[in-house]
Amino acid sequence: MQDLKQRREVGDLPPVVLLGAGASVETGIGAMVDLFQFVGCTSFEQFCDYIDSRSASERYRLLSRFLQSRQPAHVTPGYQALSTLCAAAYFDTILTTNLDPLLEDALSHARLWRKDYLLLVNGIIQPDWLKLLLTAQSPRVKVLKMHGDLFHRCMAWTPAEMDRFLADIAPQLKLALAARDVLVVGYSLRDERIRELVLEAGGTIWYTHPDSVPDFLTSNEKVRAVVGKECKFERLFTELAQALGPRPTTEAEPTVGEKVAQPTVAIQAATTMDDFMASVVALATPKGHPVCTGFVLADPRLIITDGYSGNTHQFGSEQVSIIIADKRHLRTRVIRHESSHPFGPLLLQVPDEFKVSGLRLDVTPFEQNLLVHIGVAAGERVGVSSGLIEHLNEQRQSIVPIGDVDRLIAIEAVVAPGASGAPVVDDKMAVRGFIVAGSTDRPPSLMYPAYRWASNLAITT
Repeated sequence: MQDLKQRREVGDLPPVVLLGAGASVETGIGAMVDLFQFVGCTSFEQFCDYIDSRSASERYRLLSRFLQSRQPAHVTPGYQALSTLCAAAYFDTILTTNLDPLLEDALSHARLWRKDYLLLVNGIIQPDWLKLLLTAQSPRVKVLKMHGDLFHRCMAWTPAEMDRFLADIAPQLKLALAARDVLVVGYSLRDERIRELVLEAGGTIWYTHPDSVPDFLTSNEKVRAVVGKECKFERLFTELAQALGPRPTTEAEPTVGEKVAQPTVAIQAATTMDDFMASVVALATPKGHPVCTGFVLADPRLIITDGYSGNTHQFGSEQVSIIIADKRHLRTRVIRHESSHPFGPLLLQVPDEFKVSGLRLDVTPFEQNLLVHIGVAAGERVGVSSGLIEHLNEQRQSIVPIGDVDRLIAIEAVVAPGASGAPVVDDKMAVRGFIVAGSTDRPPSLMYPAYRWASNLAITT
């Protein structure tokens, strides 16, 4: 839990999640012994002989009732928590040996749409594509079903089939997992090929189990064992979600604030973490070098960034280059610079070809210990970091090379160069301000709050 919080604070990559049968068994899907009885076999060997002679269609008809959740609209608390953590960017890659649709149903329930996650089914996807797809920035969340999938009618059931499935993708998967940490839940790691993939990834292995750690892992210095009843799938992810704070994603209500923050017509603004990051851009020099971060506001439809002169003097005199989430470089123009404050916002036009929903603005007073998220598109730490607004009073801070600057709000979060102009949003994905300064190794970071500059957005053309 503490490790996940620290990753978010500094913007490090999340661990890859490896799920095994323990995740499905807790939801009510039977274990292997139940499957033997289901098909009239008394041992695993007898089951393998039985299933090996069946065609893909015969396997599907036989096993669909056993594997499929009969109430896809009913998502268990554990799967709801896992999908919510994915939606909140605490996890981005899930490897699973399960064939059932429980995870996909949960992701849909969390309003992660197909643009937000990629389902990769081993046996269907060409192995050569795996490294590209697993490491691509978009879609952010990737789910790899290593033993196949029920609805694709492509499933590895026997040891020989499982071994062949893993052998086909092992080279590409090793490259995609290089240096990544792995969180193992509901899986024993007794499968030699999967164990080899995890151990050779090179990162830390967080092995969770309700009872014990297998002997073959106890002497490995990269393994961090977490053992206890709380490590069962349902309880583990439910408690993680409760501790880390992300709420199940729902339709967000328009925020109430000053007149400029209240659209006269209904707008479609970001409601998920992926919508949020799609609305975040990097602003670049004429040669395409990212300088700082900005974001698209839904209403009025603008790109906003920190107008600090140390950033703006690096842009072109007439047009500014922006880099969007899919790495395209687009050109836009400056509308106006609000220069009454050293960090007054720079307002830019949204290019017509940049089709994103944008972010809402909220200028209401802050609540104590407000959880906020920072989206960064330039510099050393691109991605999402999180923190708390613990102190509601504005501060005066000495900012090099400007001097004393007032009207700033402190956030218990860490940012790196390139975060200047990064939007600070609450759990409803509403903008509460943007980053203007901070330290790379310790909090706080400093924000220019939205209520200080929102009224200046009304006159933009």
